[in-house]
Amino acid sequence: MPAGDPKPSTQSILQSSAVLGSLAPAEMDLLALNSRVTYAERGEVIWLKGNQVDFFGLLGTGFVKMVRGNSDGVDVTIELMGPGQIFGMMGTIATTGCPLSAIAVTPLWYLRIAKRPLLEIYERNSDLKDFLVRRLTVRFHGAIDVIAKMSTAKVDERIAAILFTLAESYGERHGKSLTLQVPLTRQDISEMAGTTTESTIRVLSRWQKSGLITTEKHLITIVDEFELGRVLRN
Repeated sequence: MPAGDPKPSTQSILQSSAVLGSLAPAEMDLLALNSRVTYAERGEVIWLKGNQVDFFGLLGTGFVKMVRGNSDGVDVTIELMGPGQIFGMMGTIATTGCPLSAIAVTPLWYLRIAKRPLLEIYERNSDLKDFLVRRLTVRFHGAIDVIAKMSTAKVDERIAAILFTLAESYGERHGKSLTLQVPLTRQDISEMAGTTTESTIRVLSRWQKSGLITTEKHLITIVDEFELGRVLRN
């Protein structure tokens, strides 16, 4: 058994998805029959851009980064996907090759779901079509913002962008503070931000001393959202 989080069940992962968790029981059963819970190590490539794969992923634990190379040959993180989120849906619906590479940022468990059953459900379920169009539109606009930051921004800005991106999905508010409910190491953050672990440690240490953030047991709390936001606005 791999170290880290225990292996989740197929049903628990399916139910964690806002997209798939609302399907009819028969549709959920169909997906479950055509799914396999799979483990990936940190840094493992799940698929590369342009690959033709017969499955998409739904995260049970851990994080995946969706990556595309820029004109300089540097990999740029377009999206960060966490527990309960689907990756590879755009390529599934469009029936094309994978538009982005999928790489494990942390050790993780994910549900490897066959595309064909999902496409059968998609074709006859107008509510699912509408829901996916809305979700993909929101994610597309969010990805544009991430691309802009990851491709041209300074290290401070990239790390701040990572924290705020994670806060949108995994932030838990306590008064004026916002705790990211995801246990991430400095190496995890550096890989997401496309920088070195040493640079990440320096930036986070400086922010701690300035009172912008606190850290405890790998959980980061944004103490001063306005001041940290100014890093992005510079």
